[in-house]
Amino acid sequence: MVCFFFLGSMSASLDAQQVPRFDVFGGYSDRLFDAPSIGYPNYSNLYGWNFDGTWHITMKLGVTVDSSGHYGSGLNLWDYMIGPQYTHHRDKSEFYANFLFGKTQNRANIQQLTRSGFESVGRSLGGGGGFDYHWKPRISIRVLQVDYFHTATFKAHQNDLRFSTGLVFHFGHMGHLRKL
Repeated sequence: MVCFFFLGSMSASLDAQQVPRFDVFGGYSDRLFDAPSIGYPNYSNLYGWNFDGTWHITMKLGVTVDSSGHYGSGLNLWDYMIGPQYTHHRDKSEFYANFLFGKTQNRANIQQLTRSGFESVGRSLGGGGGFDYHWKPRISIRVLQVDYFHTATFKAHQNDLRFSTGLVFHFGHMGHLRKL
């Protein structure tokens, strides 16, 4: 897989393209949380936010820092992750895939006599991808981002899906413009 990313970054088809140096994404997020793993009867749909920044090292490879928060059903989830991202740029759009790892912090707001809830911090691994449509020169619309998370909190393992949409802001550039 590493060879695929390396060979993809050396593609000659991008020698006449300009891509952003840094992207910042912010938007709405929906997470399907594996709540039965911690004692709830069903999966929980949690709503929240997703924010990430990607620094493009080459025309196709970058490093992404991702954070998100999801709330509902007496649960609060926060994730803080980092990892490599591969991006395939097109004229008016781009597809990307990433692998992320980091920490997750979950809180179950269950009222007890001595405390108001339970909190657990654990590891998080994830992978996913998405599609961005270039709306303006410095702004894209993240049509859809889908991520799979494998987290470990409350001495249990959770397998979750996250769906996000929002705006991407582009800063700087690398490469050069196409010649007509």
